[in-house]
Parts: sequence; structure tokens; C-alpha cells
Amino acid sequence: MGAEATAPDSDVKVKIGKMIFYVTCAVSIWFFYWFAGIQCPC
Repeated sequence: MGAEATAPDSDVKVKIGKMIFYVTCAVSIWFFYWFAGIQCPC
């Protein structure tokens, strides 16, 4: 339990990792819809 107090950078890395994960998911979904719109302009 004392690891968080001695190494706060690990918690920051977890937050950054989650943020990158969510941003990557959002960009991939947006790119999928954008690419589908380019392929099918119906």
C-alpha cells in the first residue's frame, strides 16, 4: 500500500496510459466512420 506514496509516478503513468487508450479508441472509431463515409457517399 505504501508503494503509491513512494512512487507517485506509477499512478501518473496509469492515468496517461488510460488517456492514450481512450484517445486511440476515439480516433480509431472516428477514422472508421470517416473512411466509411469516403467509401460510401450515400
